[in-house]
Amino acid sequence: MPISELEIVGDDGSVAVRSFAAMKSIAKLNVASKAELRERRKQWTEADQRLGYSAVAALEQELAEQAGILGRVMLIARPSSVIEVAAKLHCLIVTHDPGLKLEDTPWPELRTMLKDLIRIAGTRNPKTSAGTADDAVETKHEVSL
Repeated sequence: MPISELEIVGDDGSVAVRSFAAMKSIAKLNVASKAELRERRKQWTEADQRLGYSAVAALEQELAEQAGILGRVMLIARPSSVIEVAAKLHCLIVTHDPGLKLEDTPWPELRTMLKDLIRIAGTRNPKTSAGTADDAVETKHEVSL
């Protein structure tokens, strides 16, 4: 949840207050400050209900946790083909570089290795004129890497 922060100026300078508990710890807090924080919280709650921010943030967190679990399961699974090794490498790359934009070593090199694995897997499984599911996966990877 975003923080409403009030600046309370006293003898010791400005103090950031983020909760009622923090307010209680400041002896010189006045009634106007409490009222302002209540009003800000009310506005936040109304905006959150209207926009659905908290619900979306919770769903995003849940999906990230699930993706992390699935990624860990995939990484510990023993591969039995080149394409499964490529899938594991792809999982590792997109887990740590979701935008495929990192340019520091080893990320460009890992993306190149993944492309090589996909190319090798494609040459081991000659393409038919109609194409296969592997062709679609290979094309998707080539575009995204």
